[in-house]
Amino acid sequence: PGMRIGTASVRRRAQLLALEPSLSIEPLRGNVDTRLRKRRERRLDAIVLAACGLDRLGLEREIGLRFDPRELLPEAGQGALALQVRAGEEELVAGADDHETRRRVEAERRCVSLIGGGCLAPVAAHHDGERLSALVADEDGAWIERRSGVDAGAVARELLSALP
Repeated sequence: PGMRIGTASVRRRAQLLALEPSLSIEPLRGNVDTRLRKRRERRLDAIVLAACGLDRLGLEREIGLRFDPRELLPEAGQGALALQVRAGEEELVAGADDHETRRRVEAERRCVSLIGGGCLAPVAAHHDGERLSALVADEDGAWIERRSGVDAGAVARELLSALP
């Protein structure tokens, strides 16, 4: 209770406050190195950022806790990589496409799009391979609605109908 937590994400802010309303959430921007430095300089108790970024940079030692998606849903597509190529050259990278990852990410993004969310909204979605879980919340975590199912459109409609 009362811990000072840094994050740049309104989605994370809402979910953290829903888990523990006594937290003090402080804005934290910058690249990964800047955020880690600011954590020390501002004497924050913790920061919350995407573990996939720390993993890719070889900074796993900086991770004290990995949230389970059931506790803190990530942004749609969190951790997925995309390759962009010139038109007509798609075959050059076709072998790098993971169809299962694409299926999951497309379901997550479709749900968020139907809700009308984006990176600046407290909306999240995660597909575990079997089910899509999604949420919508207000920025201070006072209310949060979660739904899950196999159809992205149905999950989005359920969330929209649950909005206050």
